[in-house]
Amino acid sequence: MAKNYSVTRESAAKVLWISTRTVDRYVKSGKLSYKKVANKVLLSKEEIIELQKDFGALRQETSSEIVGPVSTTKSVTTVNPSIEQAIDAKIEKFFLIFNEKDKILEEKNKVIFMLQQRIGELETKIKTMVALPDYTREKQEAIIEKQKLEERIVVLRNKVRSEKTKNLVFIWASLILIIIAIFFFMQN
Repeated sequence: MAKNYSVTRESAAKVLWISTRTVDRYVKSGKLSYKKVANKVLLSKEEIIELQKDFGALRQETSSEIVGPVSTTKSVTTVNPSIEQAIDAKIEKFFLIFNEKDKILEEKNKVIFMLQQRIGELETKIKTMVALPDYTREKQEAIIEKQKLEERIVVLRNKVRSEKTKNLVFIWASLILIIIAIFFFMQN
């Protein structure tokens, strides 16, 4: 059975007719279990009721030894049920709000994590990007460089053509001279 942690230290002290320091000692010694919610220590309602019964029996034994039999009327330590229900309802409402806020916080943490990942991706992209003025300057320099290279290609092509024609002229002239030399050599 799950324990209902809904009793504050102060309420437990009032119900049990003991000090909050004694409640703290019971918690520390393990006689009372607790749950900490938002810096507030809440004790098990069932354990408080058990202690209340034990204390009531102990008080009756002690008072009967001293005074004699005591009439069993309503215990002084009982709490008005309507107040207890109102407290339980408020504590339940508090837990619902707390759980709801916890879920909202978890969702926001997920969004923050996703945004951090996106920021990392964008930072990586920005590192490889060039600013627009730099880009246009680099583009203009590239266009000028391309034009210079195209002009150089044209000049080199012209040089290659002229060299080819010179070589062809030289080859033809050499062939003609060889043929003339062979012709003169054969006539002699």
